[in-house]
Amino acid sequence: MQRFLLASVLVLLSITTASAQNIKQLFDEGKSLFDSKQYALAFGKFEPLTALNQENDMVRYAHYYYAVSAYETGDIITAKNAFKQIQSKYSDWVNDDVNYWLGLIAVKQGNPTEAFDYLNKVSTDELSESVNVLKAQAIDSIDNINQLKSLLIEYPENVVASRLASEILRLDVEEQDLDLLDSLESIYDLQISLTLDDIKSSPKKEVYNVAMFLPFTYRNDSARIAQLESNWTTRMYHGALLGVEKLQEEGVKINLITIDTRDGQQRLDQMIASGQLDSLDFIIGPVTQQAVETITKFSKERKINMINPLSSNSEILVENPYAFLYYPSNESLALRSADYAIKHFAKNKNTAIFYSGAADYERAQLYRELIEKDSFNVNIFMRVPPDESVKIQQLFVEEEEVDRDSLVVAEMIAEMDSLRDAEVEEWEIYSERDFVYDTLKILPDSIGHIFIASDFSQLSTSALSGIAARPDTVEFISSSRFLAAEQSFSFTQLERLNAIFVGSNYMDYSTENIKEFREKYVNTFLSSPVKEERLGDAYMGYDIVVTFGRLLNQYGKYFQVGLRRRGTVEGELTEKLIYKLSNDNRFMPYLRVRAAEVVKVEDQEYASDYKK
Repeated sequence: MQRFLLASVLVLLSITTASAQNIKQLFDEGKSLFDSKQYALAFGKFEPLTALNQENDMVRYAHYYYAVSAYETGDIITAKNAFKQIQSKYSDWVNDDVNYWLGLIAVKQGNPTEAFDYLNKVSTDELSESVNVLKAQAIDSIDNINQLKSLLIEYPENVVASRLASEILRLDVEEQDLDLLDSLESIYDLQISLTLDDIKSSPKKEVYNVAMFLPFTYRNDSARIAQLESNWTTRMYHGALLGVEKLQEEGVKINLITIDTRDGQQRLDQMIASGQLDSLDFIIGPVTQQAVETITKFSKERKINMINPLSSNSEILVENPYAFLYYPSNESLALRSADYAIKHFAKNKNTAIFYSGAADYERAQLYRELIEKDSFNVNIFMRVPPDESVKIQQLFVEEEEVDRDSLVVAEMIAEMDSLRDAEVEEWEIYSERDFVYDTLKILPDSIGHIFIASDFSQLSTSALSGIAARPDTVEFISSSRFLAAEQSFSFTQLERLNAIFVGSNYMDYSTENIKEFREKYVNTFLSSPVKEERLGDAYMGYDIVVTFGRLLNQYGKYFQVGLRRRGTVEGELTEKLIYKLSNDNRFMPYLRVRAAEVVKVEDQEYASDYKK
């Protein structure tokens, strides 16, 4: 919060009286403690100065630092009273910072009306972004539509209108006030249209053509066929086939088509040019870069919905309302992760961020920007390729020799000198090695938490190994896709380290739906489905086909018309998917390990986001 402090204290006139000298000494001591973030001690220094009635800058600023110190020590009531006293006592001196602080306190106290009153008085451009964030937080827990309507009448602002629209879209389709949604969209320039440009209807069909664009690499030789059978693409296709069977039992007919994208770009171009793909209703994939670029363009031009099953890169979503991500985007993961860190890792705001490369740099960078706005310090921001992941562990466990304190060394030498003077034969009781000691290069308590901005398990495993070997407590947060891999870290270790994961399509393997799927897969293909870390797999193929097949059946070819009104979709193997005002999956519960099971963290502040 210090970035919003008032400007540095003006140079004061020379103070001649003994009383003024005492005031200056007390102020300087308090300011020094304040600058070193020893807020409780600073509070005690500034408190006597707030009782003075002298008209000078030193006393005025003492009031301000006293109020901020009270807030930073958790005494919100005293802080609020102190800021209000500043407004009353120095009305000609009050500026935007005091109103900002009072608005922040009102948010913390759960008083949105008071928060908006204060925050609307803040006019400084530098604080405008932070004011908008606070306003959003002030109403984030309000899910009562009538209360939001009343608030919008009093404060006709975009942030309130957006929240109201979000709550309306949470209702069942038949309960939604479409006229009000249209009005909100028009007046507040919200992007909540229930239809798509140039799409006035969503046709329903007897049979939907669904294509899987994957690098199958079909070949005729027997060795290649054997290899293909064990490939992740084949397992994903097998899962999709079982999904087609499941839907058929429900009366939903899917014509599943496979298209091999590894045979070259020329073949894809020819298929598009010939019109062979124009009859498709839904596309799963592709996953290779060139094919993604080609099919994304085709999807937009032909108005055919597609879903990327593997990536968190939101690039395909840009200006393409027909493109979806099965996983949360890098931006969504960064936002959700930073939300948790800001609320739960504030005790030690020093941070280490690791990412694997260009694919997840955006996630790492956005996370950095978000937490730095909340006064976190990013001490380490490092790219670590998966095959070099051991560097993270080494970084946190490596030691170095450090000279002992000079006073301690002097005492050791003096002790040996006295023994030598006393003619003790073995007076050299200390060796050269005793004058230094080993210490961690990254000192204990110098890092509060680690964020792994990557879905490669090697980075998470290395970081957790480093944390486990240290004597201090370092918090850990990352995407839950790490949990999908065959991990070297046991659940017992993850529980002991209190690791937090942002749910990224996590599957609970104890559910009846997954048990049923596994049994069908084993009986049909005589092997167990394998859960992949970053590639496709049978679980994913089945979940996507069943979940989106039902959407096609319910809402027709352009199922996003229903998604925009419904928001949350029950997954077949995943718990749910959220595509509310976004085409990436926004269902990201916080997870941790308890009693050898992955469980959702019960966080009341987010209870309204993900109701069971």
